[in-house]
Amino acid sequence: MKKIVSAVALAAVAASLATAEVTVTNNVRVRPNLYSITNYTKTDAKDAYSSSTLWDLDGFGGSKDTLGVKGSTDFAGVVTEFTVNGSDSSFAVDNYYGWLNWGAFKLTGGKFDLRYTNRGNYTATEQGILDEEFSKTMGISSKNGLGALKVDGTNALTKISSLNWLVDFGNVAGPNGEKNHALLGEYTLDDIGGGKLLLRAGLTENATNSDSSKPATVSSEPYDSYTDKDGNKFAQSAGYVAEVAWEKEDLAKFDFIFKNPLNKAYGFGLYVTPLMIPNTKNVVVGFTYGTMKDVIDSAFAVDFRAQYNITSEAVFALGAKYESLSVKDADAENAMQVAGEFSYKVNDLLTAALDLGYFNTDLDNNDDVKDDGSQYLNVSGRAKISAGKNAAVTTALRYVHYLNPKDGGAQGTFDIPVVLRIKM
Repeated sequence: MKKIVSAVALAAVAASLATAEVTVTNNVRVRPNLYSITNYTKTDAKDAYSSSTLWDLDGFGGSKDTLGVKGSTDFAGVVTEFTVNGSDSSFAVDNYYGWLNWGAFKLTGGKFDLRYTNRGNYTATEQGILDEEFSKTMGISSKNGLGALKVDGTNALTKISSLNWLVDFGNVAGPNGEKNHALLGEYTLDDIGGGKLLLRAGLTENATNSDSSKPATVSSEPYDSYTDKDGNKFAQSAGYVAEVAWEKEDLAKFDFIFKNPLNKAYGFGLYVTPLMIPNTKNVVVGFTYGTMKDVIDSAFAVDFRAQYNITSEAVFALGAKYESLSVKDADAENAMQVAGEFSYKVNDLLTAALDLGYFNTDLDNNDDVKDDGSQYLNVSGRAKISAGKNAAVTTALRYVHYLNPKDGGAQGTFDIPVVLRIKM
């Protein structure tokens, strides 16, 4: 009897695999830094000096990429993606989720990213300034903006951990720029005002654990937790998110997001993507705002992204972000970053690009230290050599110049990174 049951189970699995569309992706990205040199300013106790490195084979972010498996039918699907790190031999789950469809209704659960508005992967080469140094996600930046600001000598996102939920605000499944569990339901209406209307809402877990006896990680915290006067403990890990989006072909996309990922923390984002402008792609104008009682008086970010096709070979891309943060009992802080790229496809083998960026992590400069390395320029001449579709090597000559270097800090950095990328 057991053999019959096992045979039936195996037959059911085989039948489900036969009806499902299964795809496997395996990507490889190797990132050596052929040469790098950093010049440091002098101090009262030490003369100016330089530090250089040659042939660092994983010096530009290490060798790592993704391995994924996806299976889907007309009514359900699953995705498992891993990050494989060749530099430290680690193997970590990056995405793990599944979904079910009932007509126009869809339910998705697991660890995943979910963005209706394009976040801006615009660079013609691998890891250009708009992809690497520029904070391309909507909302408060995780790098080279307020995310790089020092508060009492500590990184702002570490010092003010409650600020993390405003990072990557356009990602409704990730309330703090990370992948924790989310359970989201959505419903699509096909003909509303001549376009499609998406209604989405659900729960997003803001903490790594929901055990109130254990602290959450620095980068995340539970929605709420407390112990009453009788010693009874309560913890709520997940918060709330809702999204309303509408798109009409050749007109525009509108995306409104509301988040309440932490108790007494509320934020919204409005992102508009015009679709009627000729020769453009991925144009986005966005505004993000958030507040949290007794912690954040107000925080906001204004985002702009655009890509303009001058010709079929020549493309100009631009990204800009302005952000402001007002924390209880502290001075307001502001930051700005602007980056652009001009690229030209010479032929099927070669694409050349010039990237420029200006970053200011302390725009108002209202503290006592004026020379703190908060302003710098980034210039990068780049070339991408393709062997075929999804197989290329990119190299660059990059220079970073600090406009207000701190004593003993970096004055400028020059390097020659290489990115070998293959997607299968």
